[in-house]
Amino acid sequence: MGPFENIDVLQVVRICARGGSNRKVISTSQAVEELRVLSGDFVSTDGDMANEILKAAVCLGYAVVLDERAGADTLNYANLQIASR
Repeated sequence: MGPFENIDVLQVVRICARGGSNRKVISTSQAVEELRVLSGDFVSTDGDMANEILKAAVCLGYAVVLDERAGADTLNYANLQIASR
């Protein structure tokens, strides 16, 4: 675990959870960004943070969407081409 605290992870999971009272879903991409801001940790990898978020969300009974993409902030989507047209 990085320099962030367990209580920070739990707080972020609860803040980012979407859904009804008995079915909650959390997006790791949003939660990772929220955890970075809350904890001030801009050094830990997205994967490490997403793993901690995943553990906390599963313990709380939430479904998790693993939509974090490594290097997503450096991709240039304008140059992507669809190969199968």
